[in-house]
Amino acid sequence: MTSVPQPPADVTRHLRPVRMRAADDERHPTWLELFFDLCFVAAVAALASGLHHHPDARGVLTFAGLFIPVWWAWMGYTWYASAFDNDDIVFRVCWFVAMLLIIALASQSASAADGDGVGFALAYGLLQALLAALFLRARRRESTARAFATRYAAGDLLGAVVWLASALVPPPLQYVLWATGMGILMATPPFAVLAYRGKAFNAAHIAERYGLFTLIVLGESVVAVAAGLGGGGLTRPQVITAVLGFGVAACLWWVYFGSVRWSSLTRDSLLRSFTWGYGHLLVFAGVAAAAVGVHLAADAAGGLAELDATGRWILAGGVIAFLTALIAIHYVTVMRWDGLSTGRAAAVASLVALAALGGGLGPPVFSCVVFGVLFALAVVETLRLGTSPAAEASPQIGG
Repeated sequence: MTSVPQPPADVTRHLRPVRMRAADDERHPTWLELFFDLCFVAAVAALASGLHHHPDARGVLTFAGLFIPVWWAWMGYTWYASAFDNDDIVFRVCWFVAMLLIIALASQSASAADGDGVGFALAYGLLQALLAALFLRARRRESTARAFATRYAAGDLLGAVVWLASALVPPPLQYVLWATGMGILMATPPFAVLAYRGKAFNAAHIAERYGLFTLIVLGESVVAVAAGLGGGGLTRPQVITAVLGFGVAACLWWVYFGSVRWSSLTRDSLLRSFTWGYGHLLVFAGVAAAAVGVHLAADAAGGLAELDATGRWILAGGVIAFLTALIAIHYVTVMRWDGLSTGRAAAVASLVALAALGGGLGPPVFSCVVFGVLFALAVVETLRLGTSPAAEASPQIGG
């Protein structure tokens, strides 16, 4: 029997108009967003590896300088999806292309750290240009938020041009252009929001996305513990240090998911929303740096290296950055200085003193004190809060 030819599939039925999603449109992270996040696992791991192999002042500056654009790439696509995710074929293909560019970004981070930033700049510039194209697509059909989408597209496109241009010049001018491009990109959201009176995001969705990225960087701590226990000939100090490192990661998880609320995102206050959103840079970078510090401490405990002043500051400093960010985020949430803020400030002061004066402490003892400070803080906060508010942002996937 001869088969009857079928008409070609109508591709247009897989295309949907891009509309601003209502702020109260209940939704949760999608499977595509989780797939997207996996690419950032590679990027964060590459940056952490660079800091681990160069635990000095230059390595810290390089880690911070490269972490900011990686974090911002995640930010840009996450906030776009919260506003304009229509899950059609164009949206999916664009996100798959973005994932490839993120992988390229991760692969070029080591070269960028060594002074060859051409590949990193090209990948990042194309990543931002793609985001600008997505906003231009939203602008075509979206009437109520056209000015918002236009400003976002203009800022992202200008930032992309600066990043692409930086590939044509050598350092240090290249780094000047990187800083200029990041300044443009990070100033774009406030500039765009001023053109839109409503909310361009779903607060619960954003909180869940941030929580998931927090888990990504916490995963680096798990990797650090496994690396610290890797190989043969484990010593008791090495095992103790690695176990305490996992305890540090567990306490960071406990403090973050036990107390960070997102109610400030639901209020009509740009200061609160942007402090909450931008403040997470120190949360993510701090946790990732602390994971590297755990790895360095485990190496030192095994006799593979020395936990010098820089190593102590990487471990304690990562936790300090994390807690400092939580102080700011909590303050804009409750708009007062309360017991939680006081406890975190006391923990920060203790860790500063430890990093500055703990040169005579061995890696197990130093790690034990860091863990002790965090454990005490987690217990106090749990008792103070009574019941955990973490359910406020518990992830429900696929919505």
